[in-house]
Formats: sequence, C-alpha cells, structure tokens
Amino acid sequence: MKLGKIRIIGGKWKGKKLSFHLDSTLRPTPDRAKEMIFNWLGQDLVDLNCLDLFSGTGAMGLESLSRGCKKVFFVEKDTKTFKKLKENLSVLDVENKIELFNKDCLDWLRKPCQGEKFDVIFVDPPFNKVLAKKIFFLLDKNNYLHKDTIIYLETEKNLDIDFLLESHQIFKEKSFGEKSYRLIKRLF
Repeated sequence: MKLGKIRIIGGKWKGKKLSFHLDSTLRPTPDRAKEMIFNWLGQDLVDLNCLDLFSGTGAMGLESLSRGCKKVFFVEKDTKTFKKLKENLSVLDVENKIELFNKDCLDWLRKPCQGEKFDVIFVDPPFNKVLAKKIFFLLDKNNYLHKDTIIYLETEKNLDIDFLLESHQIFKEKSFGEKSYRLIKRLF
C-alpha cells in the first residue's frame, strides 16, 4: 500500500511530517484549510480538551496537540487507519495526552459523556453520508458540550445543514472547491 504524508503546520511540531496509508476514503484536511481553521480557533489551545471524530490521519487532533492542547480523544473506525494513527502518535511521546478508540463514531457517542465535556470537537464525516445530523443529535443528547464548546464541521459544499440552525450558530464559514469549513456553537 502506498504512503502519503501529512504535515503539522503550527506549534511545537511545526513542519513535522507523518505518513499515512493512501486510501480513497481518507481526505486529510489540506494545509491551507488547517491554517485558516487554527487562525479561527487561535494558535494556543493550552488546557483545552479536544475530540477528533472520524480521525483518519489524525491531522486535526495532531495540530491541537502541537499547539498545547491538554488532551485529545481520537475516534477512528477503520482498523488499518487506526493502527497507523496509533503508530504516528507513539513517536510523539504524548501517551498521557491522548485516548484512542478504534470504534464507530456513532456507537462511541451513544454513551453519555463521562468526565469533562469537550472544548473543541472536530467533525469530518465521510462525504455523501447522512451522518452530520446524527452526530449533532448525539453530541447534544449525551451531554458532550458545554456553553463554550466549539464544533468544527468539514463537509461537502452542497450538504444541507438546515437541521443545525434551530439549536446551533455558525460563526465562521468558508468554502474552498467542493468543501465547506465551519465553526459552530450550540445555542444554550
């Protein structure tokens, strides 16, 4: 299987490249988009708890760790992708700052949140699936959000997100090509 590379673009590991298995189901967030997103979130994520759903290469969680995040929970269903993510994380000496789950995101979110709620949640579901609505329902229902939680949502540009507008507010949004990137907060 061929290998690709992702690059960490900021923080203590800025410029570090990590390999991943090229697979048609993986869509690593491009550097240009990561730069925009972390400019929106702020460069310093010290003391924040992050949840990286549909982790894939782990690009968003890795950026968060590089920028001082207190803890990142990675959830990835695909076993091969999960093993490569685990391997990449093992070389960074972050065992006490991560939790890894080789599990379907919907199944993982069906259990109520135990412990601290998340400050930042990265949601990057596979395209052409009806997952975003289910994810937001479970995040709300099972108490994963506090009043300041920021949810990052990466989707195909034409996805109908009207389901969000009653209970959530989009406060940053940009599209490049066929992808849309949004920062969202729940209306409490």
